[in-house]
Amino acid sequence: MISIIIATYNRAAYIAETLSAIQNQTYGDFECIIIDDGSTDHTDEIVQEFVNNDERFIYLQRPERVPKGANFSRNYGYTLSKGDYVKFFDSDDVMLPHHLETSMKYLKEGNYDFVVGDCVNFDETGLLERPYEIDRTTAELTAMRFADFKTAWITNDLLVKRKYADQIEFLAGLRDQATEYQYNIKLLLLTENGFLINEILTHRRIHDQGIVEMAKKDMNVFKATTADNFLATVNYFKNSGAIKMNKWMLSSQLQINYELAKSKVMPEKIWKTTSLLVKFFGGKGILYPFAIGVTYLTGKGYAIMKYIRS
Repeated sequence: MISIIIATYNRAAYIAETLSAIQNQTYGDFECIIIDDGSTDHTDEIVQEFVNNDERFIYLQRPERVPKGANFSRNYGYTLSKGDYVKFFDSDDVMLPHHLETSMKYLKEGNYDFVVGDCVNFDETGLLERPYEIDRTTAELTAMRFADFKTAWITNDLLVKRKYADQIEFLAGLRDQATEYQYNIKLLLLTENGFLINEILTHRRIHDQGIVEMAKKDMNVFKATTADNFLATVNYFKNSGAIKMNKWMLSSQLQINYELAKSKVMPEKIWKTTSLLVKFFGGKGILYPFAIGVTYLTGKGYAIMKYIRS
């Protein structure tokens, strides 16, 4: 059985299409656990219709003891799941009819620990570009390659054996951008025995209420969110032994924070960043607060930033 876990919040406009596509999969041995993160629209009425007519669907409100946030809801949903294989899915996207069947076919025939389908964006005008335009026939499945976006996928694409899902959880408490980032890096540190399916299995909806789309309307917000994601990832993996990966993410974060400071936006979590810079780049990391201050006040300071991460 496959456990499909969906966190949702105010998706009454889209979730019926998402659940209908799951209900009509050519592979039928699944449970679909939907955790509502406190919707204030009529998401509950729509989902309840599926629950009433199909015992494979389970719908629960996020309990008060679980903090609010998509990642908290995903982690909670996982604790209730029973499947041998695990798939997290977004409540506004659409599985193609053979999504589960194709994923299971490749996973079992290749004896893989996980497989990753491909997807394409869409909106009311039709199909758009793929989220990540990578060559899936040559892309390397390593944590470093995922960290630097040479290999990439979104939450919907992954199907993983429970043995590995049991050892991972979504990093909660972040701004909810790139929620799959730390999850998949952790997976790749556990096992590289996976396969990229070179076939579109999901349509990913693009709309104005999407988190990334909203952030991109203000590029400074988008940059700050990305920097926060890098910092949280380094902090999460700081003792993993993945030194090259952590140094790359810290270096990328410094570049983003330099751009923010130059735009008169003070970067967040300066002292946490400083401590991690000292850990991975040595004593010169203590220059970071000075470099940020100089950049914020004068628009200069790139040379110090470059020295810190050298």
